[in-house]
Amino acid sequence: MSTEKRFAFTGKEAVELQTFELGEPGEKSVKIRTMASMVSTGTEGIVFRRAFTAGNHWDQWVKYPFFPGYSAAGYVTAVGPGVSRFKVGDRVVTRNGHASASIAPEDQCYRIPEGLSFEDALWFAFAKITAMGARVARYQLGDRVAVVGSGLIGQFSARWAYAAGAAKVVVIDPVAERLRYLEGAGSFVTLAEPVAQCYEKLAEICGGELPNIVVEATGSARVFQDALKAVGRFGKLVLMTDTGTPEEQRLSGEVITRGLTIVGAHDPQERPEWNSGIIAPLFFGMCLDGRIRLNGMVSHHFSYRNPAEVYRTCMEERNTVMGVVINWEE
Repeated sequence: MSTEKRFAFTGKEAVELQTFELGEPGEKSVKIRTMASMVSTGTEGIVFRRAFTAGNHWDQWVKYPFFPGYSAAGYVTAVGPGVSRFKVGDRVVTRNGHASASIAPEDQCYRIPEGLSFEDALWFAFAKITAMGARVARYQLGDRVAVVGSGLIGQFSARWAYAAGAAKVVVIDPVAERLRYLEGAGSFVTLAEPVAQCYEKLAEICGGELPNIVVEATGSARVFQDALKAVGRFGKLVLMTDTGTPEEQRLSGEVITRGLTIVGAHDPQERPEWNSGIIAPLFFGMCLDGRIRLNGMVSHHFSYRNPAEVYRTCMEERNTVMGVVINWEE
């Protein structure tokens, strides 16, 4: 038994650093000393602000105390009975929350290869979520792709489309500061304006036709409707982000007149042929060989000691925040 620390939301816009007791790993589980964790600014921001309507699935999920976070990396410090994949000292990333140590089933831990830092490995959570979108998008060589929104989900949605061989990947966001995180990551076209104002530019960039695949990555009910109008005839909209107010989402007439397909994708949609165990080595390998580039993606580093400052920054400086890393080293 060890005394550890973790972040806890105790109410709307209320967070504290709690002490808790962590036991030893059980059957086929490992204990991990966290070196760093990463904030999901979208999901954690919605939960922290309680920016959702009563009675929906967010409301049913968020109960207090709520322990945020789903990307943490560190060293294995103990292994339970039956563990065969890891030993003490191995470096792993897990989908665990913001805590100084944790226990996870060995099949939910992913080995960090040599040459990849803890900080780079933390991006696995967002790469995995967006890989679900890449799968349902069914990218083909030469596709014309637009990604609406360049937050964390948009950033990695764009990178997967580019790695898959899309002829054009256009990333649209009215906040130009976010678009700069694509610099040096590939041959992207960026438009610093609302999607509703750039349909003609999109068609021009894509050779006279609107994109055949659009990824909606903002979590905005209003933008969802505008994004539908950016999809070309018989094209597809991939809905990658959840909104706290799903009842406000509306279809546009283009769904019928252009024969559009709408498909949703997110974290839980694992299947035998496409899951975290498959995506992790694929993503890590692409990072190491340069097909996916992460340089400069982390915008902020924080000590674990002041969680209130972490979330204040994420909420008040949203236009400049991208990757937010929590350092758990003493």
